[in-house]
Amino acid sequence: MSSDSLEAIAYREIRERIMHAEYMPGSMLSENELAGLLGMSRTPIRAAISLLEREGLVGSFRGRGVMVKEVSAHEFSEMYEVLVSMQLFVLDTAVKRQLAFDLEAMSRILEQQQVSMEQKDYYGYYNSSLLFTETILRTIHNESMLQIMELYRGRYVFSTVSYRKKYPQYQPSRSVQTNRRIFEAIKLGDIAAAKAAVSDQYSDTHEHFILHGLMK
Repeated sequence: MSSDSLEAIAYREIRERIMHAEYMPGSMLSENELAGLLGMSRTPIRAAISLLEREGLVGSFRGRGVMVKEVSAHEFSEMYEVLVSMQLFVLDTAVKRQLAFDLEAMSRILEQQQVSMEQKDYYGYYNSSLLFTETILRTIHNESMLQIMELYRGRYVFSTVSYRKKYPQYQPSRSVQTNRRIFEAIKLGDIAAAKAAVSDQYSDTHEHFILHGLMK
């Protein structure tokens, strides 16, 4: 097995553990322990960590090791505001250009999100929610928007999954409800209602952060 494939395996395995919040924000990771866990040398582990650093999921500290980075409420809020802004723009632009939304894909993703919620699969739930948003964005074929989405994906999903694991009393349900509202509105051609659903979700999320002291 080549070192390149070992690097890919190490990256995938470590990232999956982070994304499922098996390693919570602030957790220290040891290259030696990861090498032992995955049955490989430290070289591909170090290369994988470098990739995870570029993604903003971990940070290396001399003499201490590798720490899983926390996504602050402020950073999450900024990412969310960008996603909301892009959705609202796409909803308007798709109508002006007479572009069709991929309702079949949206319906399929909604069902996946619903199943994930019922199974308490936080990663599946929030990843599906982001895929739903991505499907909307793909409507106008703007590659720059999709690149922004890809840039945010890891930190955005990790932030939401780790938050739910840290505060299990707050069970997710709002996102799938909002996405269903958006889907039904788009299916009926009621873009104003779809935009209202996006805006309502943003307002509720912002109020939740303020109420729980996560933002001022």
